[in-house]
Amino acid sequence: MIRKTVINVVCISFLIFTSILVKSQTITMKATFDTSSILIGDQVRLRLEFDQPKTAKLQLPLYKDTITGKVQVIKSFPADTVINGANLHIRKYYLVTSFDTGIHIIPPISVPYLSGDVKDTLHSDILQLLVKSLPVDTTKEFRDIKHPLNTPLNFGELWPYMVGLVGIILIIFFVWYVIAGRKKNKIFSKIKISEPPHIHALKELDNLRAEKLWQNGKEKLYYTKLTEIIRVYIEQRYGINALEMTSDEIIVALNINIVEEKKSIELLKNMFSTADLVKFAKVKPLPDENEIGLLNAYQFVNNTKPLITPGTQINESQTESNK
Repeated sequence: MIRKTVINVVCISFLIFTSILVKSQTITMKATFDTSSILIGDQVRLRLEFDQPKTAKLQLPLYKDTITGKVQVIKSFPADTVINGANLHIRKYYLVTSFDTGIHIIPPISVPYLSGDVKDTLHSDILQLLVKSLPVDTTKEFRDIKHPLNTPLNFGELWPYMVGLVGIILIIFFVWYVIAGRKKNKIFSKIKISEPPHIHALKELDNLRAEKLWQNGKEKLYYTKLTEIIRVYIEQRYGINALEMTSDEIIVALNINIVEEKKSIELLKNMFSTADLVKFAKVKPLPDENEIGLLNAYQFVNNTKPLITPGTQINESQTESNK
């Protein structure tokens, strides 16, 4: 009798322990809306709840845009987890809305999980969401839409337009400045010098030497004036638009027009090269290089000036009348 009683107690205890163990390994899922009906465009939360062992892993749904074609997902909230002994209680919320009236059926939501060696999928019940339209009171009289109210503009509203206007004015001024500068150079290049170009150039080189610019630390201004004198000379002497050309373009044009003066062009090329380094690369040349640049300019003008045979005189008034 006692033996039979002990066996019954052991069996009952085993069944209770087994049921507790099975219950602790069970994973459940529940899906609900906060409310089953909303007005069109309103928002409602979809709540997923799970009870699971701590060791189980769920793959929660990742909705990007919609749950179904007519129920849109606005936001996905982080999951909340509550520890309950050996189990976890997890809540996951999604904020949804719909702009189509009627009853929308949400098919069962599938959630894969892994618990120990068991790999399976949970399925929720079918959900329904009723989307209602706004009620229209047909007893009231329909009226025209009111026109917008005229309100005075304030400084905050005008500020972006003022900034834009100032920007446009600055752009127009910059474009005008560039164009005017180019026209000025063109006008300057077309001025008729009353004396032969080489005489004028040599006088300007003498004046530049007397200014002693590079000796006073003004190398950039020195080379700017030096190259401008030579550019004007080339334009007046050969009709090459040197004031609008780069240094390399001038050298190419000279090689085409005065083939016999290769050495003179090489001297000029060296002078332009040094000048470009000073003006654009901010290189500070040695004093000897500054003197050589001026001497090269002198030599180029002297080597390329027109030859006047003995007994030949230039009658300026006759030249002007011929023109």
